[in-house]
Amino acid sequence: MSKGPSDGILWPLRNSDFRRLIISSGLWCQSMWIESVAIGWLALELTDSAWWVALIGFFRTAPMPLIGVFGPVITERYQRRRLILVTQCVILCSVFVLSMLHFHKILDYWHLATASFVTGTAWALDWPTRRSLFPDLLGKHKVVDALFLENIIQSFSRLTGPLSAGLIVNLVGTQGALNTLVISSALSVTALSGIRTKSRSPERSSGFLDSVSRGYEGLNYAFRNTTILAVLLITVAMNLLAFPYQDLLPVFARDILGTEAFGLGLLGAACGLGNILGLLLIGRIRGKRSNSWIFTVASMLACMSLIGFSQSTSFVLSLFILILVGIGQAGFSLMQSSIILIETSDAMRARVMGTLVLAIGFGPLGRIQAGAIADSFNSPFAVMAMSLIALACVSAVGFLSTEFSWFKSRKKKL
Repeated sequence: MSKGPSDGILWPLRNSDFRRLIISSGLWCQSMWIESVAIGWLALELTDSAWWVALIGFFRTAPMPLIGVFGPVITERYQRRRLILVTQCVILCSVFVLSMLHFHKILDYWHLATASFVTGTAWALDWPTRRSLFPDLLGKHKVVDALFLENIIQSFSRLTGPLSAGLIVNLVGTQGALNTLVISSALSVTALSGIRTKSRSPERSSGFLDSVSRGYEGLNYAFRNTTILAVLLITVAMNLLAFPYQDLLPVFARDILGTEAFGLGLLGAACGLGNILGLLLIGRIRGKRSNSWIFTVASMLACMSLIGFSQSTSFVLSLFILILVGIGQAGFSLMQSSIILIETSDAMRARVMGTLVLAIGFGPLGRIQAGAIADSFNSPFAVMAMSLIALACVSAVGFLSTEFSWFKSRKKKL
């Protein structure tokens, strides 16, 4: 726990609980991206509608606002290890049911929507709890290294997940993709079962009203910290306006770029490759630029690249642009949690991470908005218009916030 920076970025792997947690995170991310391709393609086949495809993303992210507000009553009451294990078992059961329904040829759209809502609820509880474990296992001084390692593994999963899902759908159909999803989820549960830490929140929520009070405390804490507030505002902008493009990728693949499920997998994999390249780039500049600078500029890069992607009708050009999107998303994802975990006290960590989930919870509105615009106009216009607004919002926050101004890029180095 007392190791210093000279130990190197691989030092967190010496902790056996962290190793199991990071393996589980990689498998979980692999499952998530396989699900994104398989469920999105199934929804498009069942409905032939951009609106209904985007609505799957809404059901997946709809639980986040409620979990952001009321999550502390759960996340602060139980051991973090046990809570993560339960959420992963819920996800495993959900995808297993989908696989069985598809096998018996009785799968319908509402099954996809229900499963997406269930897995989204589990994810909203799992994600902040999983990240809150990092300082407990390693100490705050190793949080960025831990998140860097996690993002490397998840980026490889984001590369291999969509690619393998698209390939499996092309070769053996969507049933094969769903079976693979079940196996990957089961392996994640197996990895988690070996974790032994007794880590839990220093304070426990005593009920519903106490949970609301603690959620308010988390919001108040965040609003009094300029750096955390800026992270939350940019998070809202990106989830509301930029990231809904992911749910329209099946429409882009089939109707704009004229490809099949494997092409959709390649589009998703391009983002994963960009994530890997982005993390390598961040590893080189992290000592020269502040976390805040990286977070802001990476978010802007993702928005600008999405504007270009929306206007591309070339499959090869679209792949290249999505690599740039992935680079931006890597900086956003890594620094979003890093900044908040570093800036937040131990006692307030779960509550502020719940506030972050609440900010991410604006995503469902973005999914509905993207689907409605795509249905009224077209998918390229929806992505372009929303990304332009996201770019304007991120730029404004970055310019106006003292901690986030790119003119102060050498502040708060780690």
